[in-house]
Amino acid sequence: MLVVLIAAPTMRAANNNLTADRAWKPFFTSFRAAVKKRDRAALRTLMSADFFSSGGNSEGAEAAFTLWDDPHVRGWDAFNRVLSQGTVPKAAWWNAGRSQYIGRVAPPAANIRRNVKRGVINWYAIFEFRDGRWYCTVFNQCCD
Repeated sequence: MLVVLIAAPTMRAANNNLTADRAWKPFFTSFRAAVKKRDRAALRTLMSADFFSSGGNSEGAEAAFTLWDDPHVRGWDAFNRVLSQGTVPKAAWWNAGRSQYIGRVAPPAANIRRNVKRGVINWYAIFEFRDGRWYCTVFNQCCD
């Protein structure tokens, strides 16, 4: 008799959470170093293909780099400030109308919806665990 065991969805979710937790620290360390050095080649590998940055730019890393280079925007400095404040697990309200990914948000104050709606924070970043690895998916000037 052949017995097939199928992992329950909650067991798979728990394994995915554990994998994401283990992968987070090395990813975030690499990501922060790449932003600090403005290492575009490294950042391209750490940002999602559908990466979004504010300023009315199209999706993607190249549009974001152009925006961050603007001396009036000072996006690189803003990104460093946001990342230096750390991250927290992404609140459920961030996923409204989107597929569910394990995620993190920086700065922690951006995880409180009213802070985003009221423009209490200037910039925020979102990171998502997709297909077994972390990506930065959003760096947005709040709240355009």
